[in-house]
Amino acid sequence: MSKFGSLAADVSRPFRVELINPTTDEIIRDHTGEAAYIDVWSIDSERGRAFERQQRKDLRLRVMQSRNGRIEPNDQLEENMSKCAALTEAWHLVDPATREVLDEPCTPENAADLYAEPGAGWIFTQAWVGAISIANFMQKRSTNSSAMHSSSSATSAN
Repeated sequence: MSKFGSLAADVSRPFRVELINPTTDEIIRDHTGEAAYIDVWSIDSERGRAFERQQRKDLRLRVMQSRNGRIEPNDQLEENMSKCAALTEAWHLVDPATREVLDEPCTPENAADLYAEPGAGWIFTQAWVGAISIANFMQKRSTNSSAMHSSSSATSAN
């Protein structure tokens, strides 16, 4: 652990995003009651950083290959969908209407197809928010320990 390890989020494992039906605001479940989910890595995980390194390499290559050093920027939504697909580790997909399990293997290609599917933005949004929300990867405070003091440095200075 580094000297700043206690400040760092735990990005060594994925976070489970249980899929919420946007119509009912309830967790989607299959016939056995198992929740539909997508496991995603943090954007700050090694997988996320590797994706960013590759994006920078690709950008440098595109700039070098252009005649004038200028390139068209990538579409940000498509880039985020690609990154989310790379961060997707596993899933249990369930049709919200029939409660049938969708038996598609979780691969980066299938995840990219899912997130790019017209009308499936609600799935991408839930997975993406799960990956970018650092709170999902922070250590949870034990409920057994007594609270020391809960003032912030801003409140302490006043």
